[in-house]
Amino acid sequence: MRPTKETAMNQQINLFNSLLFTEWATLATLGICLLALQKHKKPTYPIYTRARYLLAIDFLLFALDPFLYWLTEEGICRIPQLGVIGLGLYLVVAVLLSMTYIPFVQPDYITRKKVFLNILLLAGSLSALFSGAVTGGVFSLASRIAVTAVLLVTVCLFGIRFYSYYQKAQQKMDNFYADNFKQSITRLSSSVTLIVILGISSCSAPFFPHWGIAIHKTLCFLSAIYVFLSFINYMFNVDFVALAVGLPQENGRLSKSTIEKLQRHTRRWQETPGALTKNITINDVSRQLGTNRAYLSLYLNTYLDTTFTEWIGRIRLRKAKSLLASDAIMTMEQIAEAAGFTSASAFSHYFKAHEGLSPKLWRRQNRHRKTTQAEGKEDTE
Repeated sequence: MRPTKETAMNQQINLFNSLLFTEWATLATLGICLLALQKHKKPTYPIYTRARYLLAIDFLLFALDPFLYWLTEEGICRIPQLGVIGLGLYLVVAVLLSMTYIPFVQPDYITRKKVFLNILLLAGSLSALFSGAVTGGVFSLASRIAVTAVLLVTVCLFGIRFYSYYQKAQQKMDNFYADNFKQSITRLSSSVTLIVILGISSCSAPFFPHWGIAIHKTLCFLSAIYVFLSFINYMFNVDFVALAVGLPQENGRLSKSTIEKLQRHTRRWQETPGALTKNITINDVSRQLGTNRAYLSLYLNTYLDTTFTEWIGRIRLRKAKSLLASDAIMTMEQIAEAAGFTSASAFSHYFKAHEGLSPKLWRRQNRHRKTTQAEGKEDTE
């Protein structure tokens, strides 16, 4: 027996209600988990702790939207002005997310003035929004349009500010670590991209049809899970990120004598075993060279036109190529270890990115080239 149109519609409604229930329950759980999580008893990086609490509040507030929808759809409780409440929640979450994510890449971003201005923005916008909802008529429509415009501007400014600081943070990471610790802020960047896209789409969410709301909420739900996981990844690398991102930007010039001294010392140092140390930082190298981090960073960036990561990578690559060419027995794992790479996969990825082929293929071609040259010499003789 074929299902009637009414039965099919009821199934769709039940599916939508199940989605709403799953979304608010998951978001609330993730928020509670963030409140409960604690990496350090006494965190050395207060921005992490503040961000953890702010993100937890974001999740809990964001969970209210599907929860209120679920109550209304199930007929448990009729929530008036559901669209107005949702718009207000989106605005609060957008402001809190900007205060959560931007300090990851610019530690001194939050000031008392910014906090005061954000509170003023939220108070004014929410007052206008809910006053319009009570008054009704033209004022209600005008207030919703105005607050939607504020939400759109807030989300766009959040993305612009984050990415402007993000570029500088990446450079700081490159100038501090020899190995790649940028994945954490890269995943945070992906989270911000998702937040900005969904934030912009949320501006028109109240005007979506029923199926459009279902798709939008599904995307928000999946994105929230990714945001949570990327923050957990950041949590495990917070000490590495904080150490580099918290450093001041190096500017200025070096004297001729300082440049010459650094040239001599870095050339000698490149031939020492210390140059192939795993997870070495610019602080470690500057101590071994008898200089300071600021001078070495400025010398590499300005006079060698490279970053610390690239400079160490070239030293390791040169050593790896020497071993590949001279030793046919060593495995890729042994060569990666001897050259200072963290793993064979990291070595293979770096080698292929810079040489255009894998280490094994490079060794094979190099051996074939040597054999061909030797045969050529014998023929000549």
